Amino acid sequence: MNTVAIAVIDHLGGTYAVAKMIEAPTSTVHSWRKNGIPRSRMAHLRLAAKDAGLELPADVIELQHASDDAALSRARSTGDFSQKSSGVAA
Repeated sequence: MNTVAIAVIDHLGGTYAVAKMIEAPTSTVHSWRKNGIPRSRMAHLRLAAKDAGLELPADVIELQHASDDAALSRARSTGDFSQKSSGVAA
């Protein structure tokens, strides 16, 4: 699981939205969640996101940290500290 790729894909609307945005198969985008987003595709994503009125921070690691912080906050409020897609542990 590549948490940075997951954060980027989720930030842009999810697997289907990203696939549609860049005219790629959904299976390709889904595989990035596990394997990471290739550098050339990240450049393409930045351009496509900009055209769609979305923005990716220069350092996409920021998205991962924001996602992890949100997951930790939810876990604290619900008491559910099980490891899920966010990668947050107790």
